[in-house]
Amino acid sequence: MKADLVIRGGILVFPQGRIQADLVIRDGRIVGHAAPGEAEGREVVEADGLYVLPGGVDAHVHLQDPGLTDREDFITGTGAAAVGGVTTVIDHHRTIPFVLRPEIVREKAAYLASRARVDYALLGGAHPDNIDQLRPMWEAGVVGFKVFTCNLHGVPAALPDKMLEIFRTVASFDGVCLVHAEDEFITRANEERLRAAGRKDFRVIPEWRTLEAELVAVNTVVFLARLTGCRVVIAHVSHPCVCEVIRRERSLGARVWAESCPQYFHLSTDEIDRWGPWHKFTPPAREREAAEAMWSCLEAGDIDMICSDHAPATRADKARGLEDIWACSFGIPGVETALPLMLTGVNEGRLSLERLVMARSQIPAQVYGLWPRKGGLHIGADADFVLVDMAAERVLRDEDVVSKAGWTPYAGRRVRGLPVRTYVRGRLVAADGKPVGEPGWGRFLPGPGFSSGR
Repeated sequence: MKADLVIRGGILVFPQGRIQADLVIRDGRIVGHAAPGEAEGREVVEADGLYVLPGGVDAHVHLQDPGLTDREDFITGTGAAAVGGVTTVIDHHRTIPFVLRPEIVREKAAYLASRARVDYALLGGAHPDNIDQLRPMWEAGVVGFKVFTCNLHGVPAALPDKMLEIFRTVASFDGVCLVHAEDEFITRANEERLRAAGRKDFRVIPEWRTLEAELVAVNTVVFLARLTGCRVVIAHVSHPCVCEVIRRERSLGARVWAESCPQYFHLSTDEIDRWGPWHKFTPPAREREAAEAMWSCLEAGDIDMICSDHAPATRADKARGLEDIWACSFGIPGVETALPLMLTGVNEGRLSLERLVMARSQIPAQVYGLWPRKGGLHIGADADFVLVDMAAERVLRDEDVVSKAGWTPYAGRRVRGLPVRTYVRGRLVAADGKPVGEPGWGRFLPGPGFSSGR
């Protein structure tokens, strides 16, 4: 029987290496790897000279839907994801209403079903006052829980007493927590000092959200993870020193992983005076030397996964920070630029493609319970993949952005290595920088604790 689709002669990239082969797809799954030119299919796509990577599993996106849809919505956000080679997104709980109870999980999943261009999973929120709802949300299908150690974005801080209770609860059903780790007391004291001094300039950002605040919080979180046995991911690691703390606790038996984002490899405090509110995110970018060293941390495996923390704000919102940096929101768009930015590092010899595949696809899928269906090019996996031209170059521009944000913090930056076609379960969802097809193809992916009877 003929395959439905054959990707002919591309270079298939696995964590263990790469081969030139035909990728054979039937019924939305990968069913074979054949010698170039040997497979037959109803549709054949010539991929000679292109690399075939497993689709990205971006476990850190804020697509703002339902809720703040002037910033983003699921249609535009998953379209941007597809353009960026992402085939699965994990959307976070800060939609309206916050995802804090099982009935909200079910309502949000159903609402998004007609709006998704790529497959999607959901995080729930673990707040100090909804700990009794964590197991019910796990059974309703979330793949993990977002926790904050500081009061931010309208989310209350889980201080160590509540963090301990959250981790013990989540460990009881072997769930996973993704933790935004900045110390509440240090950031609050910094803010009070800066405001008292009348500071409104762009340098407020790194002086407020300091590396010390991140290190203190991470140190507490990973220690509590070891005490409880809870699986914990540290979100948006910004500095090699943070990787050292995580590595220490991991060596002592903690089940912890480090997530980072392209902004910590490509942006730095050197640029804050020029970009100001357009580079306001937290933790913020650190010094240039730290950004350079992050590549070695990623290649060595001290950084486990690369996600985008796609959190767009409108131009009007960001512009409020030009006169007063306190007045605009945190967050930057990034789901469609993450892959080209990291491929640029590959072309510059800073990172191997094999390691990028691990960090962008396989490890996120494994940690959040989506493996082996997602995250690889192995036989039996969903046919989620992206064709990449490693020689293609372009300059990132605001006017090319697919996200509803309509701007990028990387405007003017030249990247080398571009996704040219993205497929979800064997269907083309993006080509040459544009989404293809109608929303609704993306499917909800319930987590490993899902109970259909709940």
